[in-house]
This record gives sequence, C-alpha cells and structure tokens, in this order.
Amino acid sequence: MKKTLEEYRLIFLSQLNNFFESYGCDIQPVYDAVKYSIENGGKRIRPAFCYMGAQFCGKNCDYVSNFAVGIEMIHSYSLVHDDLPCMDNDVLRRGKPTTHVAYGEGMAVLAGDALLNMAFECFLADKNFDENTLKAVRYVGQNSGIKGMIGGQCIDLTNESKRGFTLEEIRNLNRLKTSGLIKSALVGSIIKCGATEEEVEDIETYASKVGEIFQIADDILDKTSTSSILGKDVNKDSQNDKVTVVDIMGIEKARAFMLKLEGEAISAIEKYGERSKKLVDMCKYLTGRIN
Repeated sequence: MKKTLEEYRLIFLSQLNNFFESYGCDIQPVYDAVKYSIENGGKRIRPAFCYMGAQFCGKNCDYVSNFAVGIEMIHSYSLVHDDLPCMDNDVLRRGKPTTHVAYGEGMAVLAGDALLNMAFECFLADKNFDENTLKAVRYVGQNSGIKGMIGGQCIDLTNESKRGFTLEEIRNLNRLKTSGLIKSALVGSIIKCGATEEEVEDIETYASKVGEIFQIADDILDKTSTSSILGKDVNKDSQNDKVTVVDIMGIEKARAFMLKLEGEAISAIEKYGERSKKLVDMCKYLTGRIN
C-alpha cells in the first residue's frame, strides 16, 4: 500500500501542477498562501481514495483528476482554518509553519476561502462533466459542509470541554468531522463514475468506518508520538481539554476497537472481490499506522 500511495501521490502532484499552470493569478500574497497551503506535502490520502473509487468502477485516475484536486483543496482549506488561533491554534503543519504563521491570520482566512472556491471551480471545469458529476459535487457539498465536516467542527468548537461526552457522542463527532471528507472523496468518486445505489451504500458504510479508524489512529499518535515524527504539535487534545475515543477507552481498548471497525469496513465491501482489494488493503494500512 505504501508503494500504491506513492504512485497516487505522484499522479496527484502532476494533476495539481497542471491546474496551477492553467489557472493563472497575480493577486499576492493570497495566491502564494494558497499554493503554500496545498503544496505542503502530505500522503494525499483523500486523492488516493478518489483514484481507488474510480478504479473500483473500472475508470482510470485521469477520469477523476479534477475531482481529486478539488477534494484536496477542500481538505487543505479545512486544515488552514483548523490551525487558526480561533480554532486549534496550531503553529506546525507537516513540519512547516502553518499558513497563518507564515502569512498572517487575515491572509490565512482568505487562502482557505480561496481554496474552497477553487475546489468548486475545479469540479465544474471537469472535461467529463455530466449528470453523475453533478450528483457527486452535491454529495461533496453535503458531506464537507454543515451536515458533515463543518458540522463536526461546530460540535467541536461549541463544546470546548468534552469531559461529559459519551463514546457515541465522540463517535458521531468523528463521523462528521473526519469521515465526512473521506466519504466525499471515495463515495463522491464512485458516484461520478456511475456506481449503482447498492455500491454507493456499501462504499459509504466502508468510508464511514475508515474515517473513524483514521481519527482514532490520529488520537493515539497524538498521545504516543512526537512533533518531529508527525510534523505537527502533539498532546493538543489534552491541552485543549478535549476527550477522544482513546481517553474514554484507553489505548489498548482503542486499538481493539479499531480492529473491530476494520472488520466492519471490510465486511461491507468484500463481496466485490478483486474490485475492492485496494480498499481492503487501504483499510488495513490505516489501522496499522499506530504499529
């Protein structure tokens, strides 16, 4: 899976470069802040899910190139805003100063806004734009917006101390905030590629579970890793008085819970056989991040 992700990463970087070469903008410093925010490394997990979705449906990576770039723009804008002093107040992202540290708070807000708008410019400029693309873009808007990622962030912000949160409330927060964008990438991609209703339902179940796995792994790493390894601040949840699945269950039980979610995710898609192999491998890879 590491080799596959590296192949996907290189495909994505080529597609992103093509977008910026054709986009053209001389309004500074916001344009530099935009490029700084999205070009700042990362494994490009969400574009990878876009490509896996396309291949699940028998399409190639080029078919969802605009979709993958747009999804990563939404992800990047969310990180820029999450890092702001009014949100998580982080100064390090992928080993580099966060956008507001590098360009100032006002420019970081504008860069995030610009990236969100660019995402939809990118979606709508797709050379393969059709009714399925329209459905996919609507799905992305719902799951990255107030009914998904933004809704989860709202719950996070309006309840600064999570000491009274139950496990199910934390899981709901994770499903909105983290699963929302993973669903946007993977389920949105297969919708664009003409998936059936049954396929959408099964892949949506998988993506929701995988989002939870991803967040729990992040929460474990926040407690067990270092800033130099992760490229971002650690122990932020404790500093911000946030309770996670790991706080409620403990690290070992959280690991076991991840394996339970892994089984449920794989069970939702295993009937597709070879078509779902990369998705199965990806799920196991994400669970294994904490090993």
